Amino acid sequence: MNYTSKNFQLHYLPSYKLLVKTDFINDTLLVLNAANEVEVLYSYPADMPDGEAVKLLGLPFQQVYINLPVQSLIFVPTEVFEEADKKHYQDFLLDDKSERTNFLSIAALEATACYQYDLLLHNRWRKIFPEAKFGTDFQTVLSQVQSFIPAAGTLVGVHVRDCQADIYAFVDNQFQMYSTFEANVAGDLHYFILNTLKQVGTEGVADRLIVSGITKDDVRATGLVAYGKELHFMETRTAVRYPSALPSSQIEVLNTLIDAHLCE
Repeated sequence: MNYTSKNFQLHYLPSYKLLVKTDFINDTLLVLNAANEVEVLYSYPADMPDGEAVKLLGLPFQQVYINLPVQSLIFVPTEVFEEADKKHYQDFLLDDKSERTNFLSIAALEATACYQYDLLLHNRWRKIFPEAKFGTDFQTVLSQVQSFIPAAGTLVGVHVRDCQADIYAFVDNQFQMYSTFEANVAGDLHYFILNTLKQVGTEGVADRLIVSGITKDDVRATGLVAYGKELHFMETRTAVRYPSALPSSQIEVLNTLIDAHLCE
């Protein structure tokens, strides 16, 4: 369901935030006002924006954040990460262009992420909004999951976006892995979860399974309860106000998009 508030006014553009979630299948545009009220929520096929989408993308928004998928991501223990060795980390990424590589130290994990955005999507959106801020899911997911990590035991997390799934794991409060897989159907998702559980040494069931990017009503969520003694669906932590006519599930699946920027 697409939605435009009757209060959406062009002369308020300087106070609006445009949040964009771009993927391989669908793009989603979310416009929020200064009070975090939804002014516009609009989704359309990524390769075929309609007239309304083109009109929105042509507006001179001054605050724009774009959430992109990554094409490469590795983690290096921060204690051994060296600025001078950046060229060596490049060998583990798909693209050898070092200028496209970003580095982010995550204190809670004692790890530094080395990552690259999907090249085609990054170039496309940088042309549309040259001054936009860019980000990706793992940054927000790993921040949101901190409150769920048990002091002892196993946590496996699944974050779904379009045809991909990010799967990560913690054992006894220690970060173990974060990987992205192609997962078009529920069967793909279940296979990669089982494989992750095997890698971290469980007997097929994590103490906690954390899911985000989809709601419990999504067909891909069917059967996930079998892989966790506790099953939790991550919710958006930032308070966003939206009309009752707009299904809450459409806001819930944008948790990484919303939480990444509204708390700045």
